[in-house]
Amino acid sequence: MKFTSFARAALCATTVGLASIAVAEETSTATEEVIMPARCLLQVKGVKYITGTCEFRPIGGGEFVLQGKDYFAYVFKSIEDGPNMAEAHWNAHPSSTHAHSPLGKLVRDGACWVSETVKICAWKIDK
Repeated sequence: MKFTSFARAALCATTVGLASIAVAEETSTATEEVIMPARCLLQVKGVKYITGTCEFRPIGGGEFVLQGKDYFAYVFKSIEDGPNMAEAHWNAHPSSTHAHSPLGKLVRDGACWVSETVKICAWKIDK
């Protein structure tokens, strides 16, 4: 898996409880896409679909995409639900190229977004 990043994008770490959260500080132009390696987890109904290093792509406003070898997930925040709520979708099948499968509403828990059946996490990789 190849990771790409741009020199003008900075990765910061914010500590919440005991977890480090990967946060992108966008300093690049609108045409540049920031992709950085992170330690990730995508778990749905007890099955781990992404675990270990993956691509973390911030898309603004605390929203992001996790991309593993076969699976990916989008986490979208909703202003009306509050700062610690989000919704997510994923591809559900390795051959799917779109995140058509909803994962429902999630609550922030440190570096993770969780529900009763879903856990999506991204941690900064220390160099």
